[in-house]
Amino acid sequence: MPSTAAATTTTPTPTPTTRSTSRPGVTNKADNEWAKAELDVIKEQQQQEKIVNEEFKIWKKTVPLLYDLIHTFALPEVSTVVQWIPEYKKLNGNGNFTETTFLLASNCVNKADNCVQLGSVKLPSSIVEKGKEIPVPTEGSETADFKILNKWKQANEVYKLKVAPDGANALSFNSDGVIHRFDLLNKSVSDYKYHKQGGYALEWINNSRFLSGSKDSQIALWQLDKPSTPIQLFKSHYGAINDISASDENIFGSVSDDSTTQFYDIRLSSSDNSSASTSSANPYIKIENKHIQNSIKFHPNIKTLYATGGKDNIVSLYDLRNNKEPIRKFYGHNDSIKQLEWDWTNPSILASTGYDNRVLFWNLENLDEEYLYPDSSTPTSTEAPRRRNTQVVKIDPCLKFVHGGHTDRVNDFAIHPKIKNLFATVGDDKLLEIWKPKSLPVEDVDDEEEAEEEEEEEQEEQEEAEEEIKREETEGIEGSEAEEKEEEEKVGKENEGKEEEEEEDKEKKVEDIEKDEKEVTKQEDELKPSEEKRKDEEVKDGTEGKEEIKEDVEMKEEGEKPLETEKQEDADVEMKDVSEEPRNNDDNTMNEEPKESSSKDLKADTKGENNGSTISADEPSAAADDMELDEEKKGISIEKEGAAETKKDSSATPDVDTISGNN
Repeated sequence: MPSTAAATTTTPTPTPTTRSTSRPGVTNKADNEWAKAELDVIKEQQQQEKIVNEEFKIWKKTVPLLYDLIHTFALPEVSTVVQWIPEYKKLNGNGNFTETTFLLASNCVNKADNCVQLGSVKLPSSIVEKGKEIPVPTEGSETADFKILNKWKQANEVYKLKVAPDGANALSFNSDGVIHRFDLLNKSVSDYKYHKQGGYALEWINNSRFLSGSKDSQIALWQLDKPSTPIQLFKSHYGAINDISASDENIFGSVSDDSTTQFYDIRLSSSDNSSASTSSANPYIKIENKHIQNSIKFHPNIKTLYATGGKDNIVSLYDLRNNKEPIRKFYGHNDSIKQLEWDWTNPSILASTGYDNRVLFWNLENLDEEYLYPDSSTPTSTEAPRRRNTQVVKIDPCLKFVHGGHTDRVNDFAIHPKIKNLFATVGDDKLLEIWKPKSLPVEDVDDEEEAEEEEEEEQEEQEEAEEEIKREETEGIEGSEAEEKEEEEKVGKENEGKEEEEEEDKEKKVEDIEKDEKEVTKQEDELKPSEEKRKDEEVKDGTEGKEEIKEDVEMKEEGEKPLETEKQEDADVEMKDVSEEPRNNDDNTMNEEPKESSSKDLKADTKGENNGSTISADEPSAAADDMELDEEKKGISIEKEGAAETKKDSSATPDVDTISGNN
């Protein structure tokens, strides 16, 4: 940070004097009271000086924390005004610095030495270009390099000075009532003479028209190229004009020592009056104030919003559409308010200067915060000085920044029209200060809180997104698990259905086998009596027996063939049912064995017939029948045992190969 230079001024302590008691008609008691009052005033002044010096020391210690840049210059004379020239330039051969220019007006003891000065100062380019750091000054280099470039002699003190919006011209209102125009390009001067007294009100409407208000209670509208006489006059005030502010090119407002605030429309006034010399246009709005207002300023963007400040030490914010009561009052000054300015870089910021040596910045973004006004009752004449020296205990939440670099009254305050947050002040302490404040710690805290809130919101959103993804994944897993479970249940139900069908088939098969066993037993019982009867007849009658046996054999062959065929078909059906069961691929083995035995028996019977011996043919035939019945019973019993085992273990199908092997 560039070095800070500051100068303090102390008022010499006046020596109390005592009045002579030799004067006729004056008693010693009156002289003593007078001397006591003088001593009280001196003590109060000394106390006030101590407070101011202590406050300045505190401010100086906090400079590194409060400012990005500050230059303090001790001037040879008090300057009543300071105004920035909009244009600035980079220094040739040194890209780290920028030269800015401004206007000062000295107020010398010798009035002949008064002048308007064009000065310049060298500042780091970082105040203009973003992203650049303030360079560290090298040894022997002048980081500020304050210079006076030009001077214009003035016969009287300059009360007010204003630079045109384009920076080509500047106007000064002097104590003799003459308005001087300075051509900053050609360095020429021209005068505008109408007012009989000096004034503090001066306002540019545009680059070619301006307004002036004087102590003679008159407001004049001027054309820049017609210095001889004003083009319009406004004479509705009855006191000195303290300040003028234009809302646009047609509407402006003014405050006066007559405790009124008045608003005019140039279009209405010009149509009602034929000439400027006879016009005394009336305002279309007139407001009576409880206290004299020293300053008025319209908002740069909101045309109906304006602020006033005066001898009540209060800055008041109004809406022109409802001007009976202020929208908000700002408490912070300890003396009369002299000047108001809106920050063009941030229209929510209003700056005010006062006779309490301070420049205060008000943040309108905090208007919604609750704030209880201090006692605003009108003080008496004896209470007024005491109130002036007492500070408000409760800090206004709209108070953003306090510049306390002056030890005496601030005469003028200027905001650079093109470089953001670059300010200049001059005061009765002969100091010129050029400064760029840092953001307030409160604002930094707010920014940090906002950043933390944004981070928390982002983190919450991220967590919600992660939870959503997890929930979707969980739902997907649960859905897949449910689907798998449903599939398993479905497969289980199908398997249960199949098992039930298999059990039913097996039970049916067992019933068929038992039925077949009963039929076979019945057939055996029927065959036994016929065979015994045949044997008896053979003994009695050999020949007849032979013929009957032969006939019986033939009949038996014809009767057994269908029986064997039925048995074969039943066996084929059983084998077919078994073959349809899962994991039984070799079911034909069981069916083939009875078939082979039947064909073998038939061959044996046929062979017996072909032989000539009838007896020898009957015996093998009966033996074959017995063997066939035994084998069928054996097969049926085996199948029954297999069906019983299958019934015990319904989940597994008996191995057909094993059963056929046992047979």
